[in-house]
Amino acid sequence: MKKIYLLFLVGFMSMGIYAATNDLDPAAVMADTLYEAADYTVPSYTEFLIAKEAAKKNQSQANLQALVDKVAALQVKEQPYNMVATINGDPKTRMGFCWFTNEGVTDGVVQLIPAENATAEDFETCDCVFTYPATPTTTKVMRYTGKCSYAVNASGIKGSVRYKYVSHKALADDLTPGTAYSWRVGYAGHWSDIAHFRTEDENQGEYSFLLMSDSHIMNRQYIDEARRCALAAVKTVPDARFCCFPGDFVEDGDANNSEWEWERWFEESMEPVIKAMPMVPTDGNHDDSPNINYTYHFNTDNYFNMAITDKPQFEGITYSFVYGDVLFLVFSMQDFWRESYDQKYRTWSVYLTDHVSYWFRTQCHDNPDTKFRVSLAHFNLFSGSDHSVDEEPPLFRACMLPTMKECEIDVALQGHDHTYEVIGPVNPDDCTPILDAISDREEVPVDNNKNRTGYKGGTYCTDDGTFYFIGATCGHKRYYPHSRERMENDYTDDLSILFDNKHHNVKNYFDLFTGMFGQPEAPTFTKITVKEDCLEFNSYTADDDEGNVSLLNTMRIVRNREHTVTDVREGVITPKAIMEGEKFIRDGQLFIRKDGRTFNALGQEVVL
Repeated sequence: MKKIYLLFLVGFMSMGIYAATNDLDPAAVMADTLYEAADYTVPSYTEFLIAKEAAKKNQSQANLQALVDKVAALQVKEQPYNMVATINGDPKTRMGFCWFTNEGVTDGVVQLIPAENATAEDFETCDCVFTYPATPTTTKVMRYTGKCSYAVNASGIKGSVRYKYVSHKALADDLTPGTAYSWRVGYAGHWSDIAHFRTEDENQGEYSFLLMSDSHIMNRQYIDEARRCALAAVKTVPDARFCCFPGDFVEDGDANNSEWEWERWFEESMEPVIKAMPMVPTDGNHDDSPNINYTYHFNTDNYFNMAITDKPQFEGITYSFVYGDVLFLVFSMQDFWRESYDQKYRTWSVYLTDHVSYWFRTQCHDNPDTKFRVSLAHFNLFSGSDHSVDEEPPLFRACMLPTMKECEIDVALQGHDHTYEVIGPVNPDDCTPILDAISDREEVPVDNNKNRTGYKGGTYCTDDGTFYFIGATCGHKRYYPHSRERMENDYTDDLSILFDNKHHNVKNYFDLFTGMFGQPEAPTFTKITVKEDCLEFNSYTADDDEGNVSLLNTMRIVRNREHTVTDVREGVITPKAIMEGEKFIRDGQLFIRKDGRTFNALGQEVVL
């Protein structure tokens, strides 16, 4: 019955004719035994169940037709899904790939054709197909819907349901610079859709990339708004070379997380971007889970993890690459507590002060000639909304500001705060804005939600400090900018109350917001163009499902002075004797006084 009915539907649909819903037998279509879960991919079967549940509740013509469509869209269990390409090493010659299949399906390769718009027929007939083997890994048993009440209610799948998958990872390491590639994954008879990317040019000139963040997939609204943003980004910047995504892919972390949320990120929300370019991801706090979903889903450079003894929770969350005239430092502060850290006053973290900071220095030392140095992380060193009073930022500033200064980082791209925030350039010694480094700002009417500063645009010089940027959210979860009065009331230099999630330690915090500062109230993405003389930021809101956008803000980042050569030094762990000294705050930073001498969180003696 099942196969006959499916062939009947597919036959009609292949001729471009949909069966009229009033001719269907709802009892037959919605029968629990009509289609067996074991025969189909997890994503397509769940979508079928969601349509069936909707039809059970309301047998409208639209719901019945949607069910017909989902029956026709069922994919046999061998089909690959959740596919993605990621920057992995030298983007001139290398690319990482990852995809999922159902448990037990271990066959699979990635195929590439050096052509911009190759077809399935090209892959079958062309003698220019390059094939790379994949390593299959069976995942842990992962909760599927987990805490996600929407997925439970919409599909009828119980929250206790768990699945294993096979994660396939492949690496192409002999690509040709400056070449457009089409790629697919799977094996004979079970190939994915075709996606695309372009390798970095041998002598890369001007190019653009995307910044999107914090999709927090949890229900239909979040899926749809993130997809709206992805569609708009690809339509607006069709030649973008890659997309940076600094975490919070999903809403539900911990052991009860929802793999269904990850599935929807790949299969729906970010699919337009994934098919057009590689991703540059790192993890966020909502992505935390002992199920290590992040590790299974991405294939980025894992050198950092292999080089340290106490491993972070996920693979490939801290890595670097050079693209054109920019050194990208993608890193995670999520594992700050590993090995040891100051739990009471949060003045130091071995993971950050030793491993991450040392890694920063080595990357900058080994790549001294790039014009710009850009970091990408989920957590904020500076932010102006609800996360500004979290207990972690004082620790991050204590550990990372000396590193940002020493490595002369030009731009820090941040996520986490879900608000549009232009910050600095910030003097790393006293946490003040470098106002004479800013020019060409436009004054506009102050709007408490849209723009609290009354500034737009501007040119920001990073010779003496780092420019910090948060590009709001590509999804629906939104925070709102804090006022000057609120920031002043939240300030404290009392270490006994600093870590209560109600206070920060940055004096005159509001002054750091030197450009546009507000909530766009729509999914937002930023196009960053690397030009000969600047980094140009153009931020857009996605206005509808057709890819239409509105320009939100335009800025330029310039650097007039060459970077100095970074001293590698061995990792510096603050000696225990210093750690036990007197902690105090000065100019928004935490210091340690011991035996009449003053040290920063890296164990470096300073004079105040």
